[in-house]
Amino acid sequence: MAAGIKHIEFADPSDVNWDNFLSFGNSTPNTNFIIRANKSIKFRAVYEDATPIEARNAAMWIKGPKTGRRYTINDRTDKIGDEGFLSIEPKFCGPQEFIIEAFIDHPTNRYPKQLTFRGYTLEKIVSTKWSLTKGGSDIRNSEIKYGDTVWLNVQTEGLNGAHVTVEVYDTDGFDEKKSTQHSICIDGEINLEFNDTFNWKDWSQIGKNEFYVKIKKRGGVYIKDDHDDEEHARFLTIENEVSNRRVGSSTTDRPLIIEQDQVNFERYELCKFEKITVKDQEQEVVLFDQDKLQLDITKKSQFQVSEAIHFDLDKSEIRSDAQTVLDGIARLLLDNPKVPVRLGAHCDIRADHAYNDRLSWARAEASVNYLVSKGIDETRIESHGYGKRRLLIEGEDLSEEEHQLNRRVTIEFLIFGNDAQSIYFDTIAGDKDHPVEVEFTIENYDTDPCIGRGLQSLKHSKRVNIDIITVDQNTPTSRGTKDGSSPFKSEVFADLSRATIHPFNYIWPANSPTNQFQYYIHSCRYYAFPNIATVVGKVYPDIKWDFHIFFNLSRNLSVKWQNLPPEIDSQMREEAGKIGAQYRWKRADVDFGVLLKTQWNKSGNNYSDEFLLTARFESKIRFLYNLFYQLKEVSKYITGETKGQVVSRMGNQTPFTIVMGPPNVCLGAEWFCSRGGEERNPSKEIGTEIKFYLKAEPIVKLELVIDLLALAVNAAVALTTGGTGNAVANRLYYQMREWLSGNENFEFEMYIELILSGEILGETQFTYHTAGPNSGEVTLDAKVGITFRAGINLRAAVGAYGVEFYALAEAGVRGEGFITFGHQLRYSGDSSDAKLAYLPRLLFDGIIVTVTVKAEVGMSIRRSWFNFDSSKKLADFHQEYNLVQPFDILEKIAGEEVSVNLID
Repeated sequence: MAAGIKHIEFADPSDVNWDNFLSFGNSTPNTNFIIRANKSIKFRAVYEDATPIEARNAAMWIKGPKTGRRYTINDRTDKIGDEGFLSIEPKFCGPQEFIIEAFIDHPTNRYPKQLTFRGYTLEKIVSTKWSLTKGGSDIRNSEIKYGDTVWLNVQTEGLNGAHVTVEVYDTDGFDEKKSTQHSICIDGEINLEFNDTFNWKDWSQIGKNEFYVKIKKRGGVYIKDDHDDEEHARFLTIENEVSNRRVGSSTTDRPLIIEQDQVNFERYELCKFEKITVKDQEQEVVLFDQDKLQLDITKKSQFQVSEAIHFDLDKSEIRSDAQTVLDGIARLLLDNPKVPVRLGAHCDIRADHAYNDRLSWARAEASVNYLVSKGIDETRIESHGYGKRRLLIEGEDLSEEEHQLNRRVTIEFLIFGNDAQSIYFDTIAGDKDHPVEVEFTIENYDTDPCIGRGLQSLKHSKRVNIDIITVDQNTPTSRGTKDGSSPFKSEVFADLSRATIHPFNYIWPANSPTNQFQYYIHSCRYYAFPNIATVVGKVYPDIKWDFHIFFNLSRNLSVKWQNLPPEIDSQMREEAGKIGAQYRWKRADVDFGVLLKTQWNKSGNNYSDEFLLTARFESKIRFLYNLFYQLKEVSKYITGETKGQVVSRMGNQTPFTIVMGPPNVCLGAEWFCSRGGEERNPSKEIGTEIKFYLKAEPIVKLELVIDLLALAVNAAVALTTGGTGNAVANRLYYQMREWLSGNENFEFEMYIELILSGEILGETQFTYHTAGPNSGEVTLDAKVGITFRAGINLRAAVGAYGVEFYALAEAGVRGEGFITFGHQLRYSGDSSDAKLAYLPRLLFDGIIVTVTVKAEVGMSIRRSWFNFDSSKKLADFHQEYNLVQPFDILEKIAGEEVSVNLID
């Protein structure tokens, strides 16, 4: 007997009516049968006994209208498999016959491999339309003239392929038949062109007239609509005018557009979805991806073949090409921790069975051990050694390439039914009053048709149920349902109920108790068991901890000054005295402390809740002085040398200050929950991210402030006195400024200053993540800056008893520009892919100029029985100009970031 398809049989006869009853039950249907509209009938291809196993489960199908021609392989659908559902919509039901055929190589066009059928439903007129052109807009609200060509479109059910008679009637009181045309219903539509409207005119007619139609099958009764009405297309209105006296025959045409298959045929398979993605705070994480499973969906066996690896002759060692395949399998199994896997090991035909049995088991064991070494639980892996009993290519005279194809281990996944369990997904949120939104997208969620739709517990719904189990409540609470056919958002929150009282319960955030949000996304193919959640979201608290030790010197290391106004001069002398006292008593004023801070309930970049525990010690610690003794000596030398050079270049009458600032050092760490993985490939897991840091802001700082206005006054006096009146001019200048600023009725201040500053900043940072790559960074920068400040402040007042008239004015200009230069070491990656890079730093921080102008006049009354204050703002202007944007000087020169990798 030849191999191939033997016949087609049906599985459930409950919705099938037969033209003859010679075959019934689960036997082969006869060549002619009827399917009720919208009823899916399951068919199965039955093979001849001689058909080899490897040729089965891959039947191809043809379905479509019966045309009388021979069908070829080019008419096949894209549905492949042994079973499928057949159904017809009501509009395609009627006398039109269709065929369905299953074949392997070529269609035979013969019964019982090809069957003929048609659909059945009640005959009905669904809708009608008059138009001037085929497919045009409805003209029943407008008027035409006799002689115009009109089109009639009729949508039907149960009449596909039927020959019909269309009769046109008027409504002049006698319901006279005006035209009778014969047509055919094609694809459930009647499209009839009328070219005889001139004959519809009643010459005794005075005004316009209205027309309607009746439709019947030839020799049958008139067909009605849903309202039990046999009069349709009411009404076409024609004016009592003639546009054309020509009369032509009417014609029938096909539908304007038909994009829909008349017969629906879906291959037998379980309902499914293809991909589940969650978007969490702008990061998209793939939870499930059918493409990664590499399923052969044409097979209906419980296990689905995914991959195969091959071996050298007489060897069981895993080759490098096989390692690549197994690494991908391991990643898949780690992403889906409840999906079992089966390995089948095979040999080629050479050697005897006993030898090949041992060799195949060794290959299976080697494959299992490799997956276990990648973190796969051995209990998930089922392995078999088949020796040479299941050859992929049979025969004795095979090439070496064919022998190698036989030397293989196949990897199969058990993915159906209840075996694939929950996918765990981690996220971070605040408490129930500060939730965050996560967005789910389920791609190609298809539940109909499905062989498993008889399972009442599943119901084949695309509704996603959501439950929540909080830390303090073991019984799930329903959070409602979402429509899984489109992306949906879900609010989640963490357990932070004890944070306000005992935040130390969350001292290690990734080990904190988590609320669980359960999402039931079910299909028969994946995650079918209705009581097991498909996705479980574990919500970690958004709590952040910061612990650091700070050590700040409270006093400047060294100060120098010259020719300052009295009040500033006294301040500088007091500061210098304190610095000297530290030197004599071997003590240092320090600010030393420990800070522990935790924050939670994050919104944007801010936290709404905070807990602070600080221990601070302000004292004079003698032994610490020795640590900075040499630094103070260096500071004295630097400020002294700087003062000498300023005096030599600008004169001994120039007012200026030189300050050597103290170091401020902070050593600490902050830790919080964050998502693992990389930015472009985030993982499903949340871990604890720890940032260790050492900051010095600054290590050392030097600032020189020169009073340019006083310098200008001195220069002017020097020009008129020959340089002999500098001291007098300087004294008079400060006395005048003090007098102007201290006058009761008139206050005036004018200043022009140049500030030169330099500081060295240091920062070391190392990041460790329990679920992701690690990184580190060491930065040492020197910053040199120039600041220019100029301004005028004026306050004038004229007072009477209890009344004051005043004018206020202020104008100022400030300009800043900085250059940063330094070094940076950057560490990133993990132990298997670590990178240590050196980056030279030369940055121009930009130039910013700020201009401020304010003016105001007014009157105040302060001493009467009432208070009164009225003012008028004449000007109020404040604008910041970013004249030059910051940029990386080295990057501008090189065209890219300049770095050197220190690790090969």
